[in-house]
Amino acid sequence: MTIARTELLQARSGPMGRRCALALLLALAAGVASGLLAWGPVRLDTRVHDYADTRGWAGLANAFTVLACLPLFIGACIGVMTTSRSVWGHEVRRPWTAFHCFAALSALGSAVYHAAPSDAAYLLAHGATSGAFVMLTAGVLAERVHGAFGGWRGLAGATLLWLVCCALVATSHQAGGGADVRPMLLLQVLPVLLIPAGAAWLPGAYTRPVDWMLILATYALAKLLDLGDAQLLDITGGLSGHTAMHLALAGVAGWLAYRAVSSRRRLTASNTSG
Repeated sequence: MTIARTELLQARSGPMGRRCALALLLALAAGVASGLLAWGPVRLDTRVHDYADTRGWAGLANAFTVLACLPLFIGACIGVMTTSRSVWGHEVRRPWTAFHCFAALSALGSAVYHAAPSDAAYLLAHGATSGAFVMLTAGVLAERVHGAFGGWRGLAGATLLWLVCCALVATSHQAGGGADVRPMLLLQVLPVLLIPAGAAWLPGAYTRPVDWMLILATYALAKLLDLGDAQLLDITGGLSGHTAMHLALAGVAGWLAYRAVSSRRRLTASNTSG
C-alpha cells in the first residue's frame, strides 16, 4: 500500500515535473562543480581547529563541544529505529535509514574530533556528514521523483559517488599541503540547493514541503551559528556558536524521526476510524 501511494503521488506530479526536478539536479551539480573547479583547491587549514569554547571538564578537552554532539547521536539512533519501523515504502525507508546511520557516525566522529582535534579526525567526521547529505538527497528523490533512487541500484550509485569524493579528499590529504575538501563541499551543498526546489514543486507521499523548508532553515541557522562562534560565546557567556551548531543539527535528524512516527500514528488512526 505504501509503495502504491508513492507511485500514485509521483504519477500526479506528471513526468514533466519529475523531468524538471532531475534537470534541476543536473544543472545544480554542473553549476556547483564548475564553480568549485574555477575557485581552485579549498585546502584544510590548521586554523579550522580553532574554536571559541575550549573549556574542559572531568579531564575531557573541549568538553562542552564534545557533549553537544550527543543530541545528534541520540536523535539519529531514534531516527534509525522509527524510520526502519515506519509505514513508509521501502524505497523511502532505505535512504533515510542510511541518512540516520551516517548522521550517528557523524556525531560520534565529531565528538572524537573535538576531544582530540586533528586533520584526519576532521576529515573522517566530515566524510560521514557528506554521506548523510548524499542519503538525504536520495531520500528526497525517492519520495518525490522516482522510487528507483531508493532502490538498491540507486543507493549503490549514491554510495559510489560518496566513496569517490572521499577518496579524492583522502588522496589530496596524503599528498600533503592540506587536504582539498572541494568534493565534500560539493556533496554538502547540493542537497541544500535541491531540497527547496524538489520538495516544494513535487508532491510527497509521507512528508510535506514545510518539513523540508524547516529542515533547510535549521541547517542554515546551524551554519550561521557556526560563523558566529566566538560572538555567541561572548554574548551568552557559556554557549559558543559551534556548540549551538551541533545542537541545531540534532533538530534535523529529530524532525525526520518525528515525521516517521507521526506517519505511523496517522495510519493507525485512519485504520481505527475505518
